[in-house]
Amino acid sequence: MILSLLFSISAIPIFLGITTAQTEKKAIFKIPKDTKKITEASEKPTEGETKAEEIETQAKEDEAKVGYSYDPTNKVDPFKSFIVVKKELEEEKEKPKTYLETLDISQVTLSAIVLTDKGNWALVRDSRGDGHVIKPGTSIGRRGGQVIKILEKEVIVREYYADIRGREKIPRDTSMKLPSVD
Repeated sequence: MILSLLFSISAIPIFLGITTAQTEKKAIFKIPKDTKKITEASEKPTEGETKAEEIETQAKEDEAKVGYSYDPTNKVDPFKSFIVVKKELEEEKEKPKTYLETLDISQVTLSAIVLTDKGNWALVRDSRGDGHVIKPGTSIGRRGGQVIKILEKEVIVREYYADIRGREKIPRDTSMKLPSVD
């Protein structure tokens, strides 16, 4: 069996028309050499520049090969929790600008009201006893409240509350009345 295998391997070149003289010739392959321009020492770029250029050319070649590339600018990160994003946005919005915005309306008491032709003013006191002058448009309270009206015996403040789903802001007017003098 081994003899028949050896005979068939030696017979293949004869069947293909290859003579023994042709099989003795050595195969010669010509490999083209890279002909790169050799730069002088003064013209030689630094290693960082050559690596940067290589990376840029590689990136351009990759872009040309790929039919589609994903651009994440102005898109939502699919792996970030939307609940965390919502809380972060709320925290950014709720940063108080004044001391009155850090207080709840229940912590402030109305002390005096001044009605003039130039505008109405009111004096409110916080829990420490410090007085603050307010006028229509003044921000007050933790929920983004604003003074809407200053009347003869009361001040009306409009605050915004979130609905059950937490989406819409519902306005709610709160009245602060002057204490009666008995």
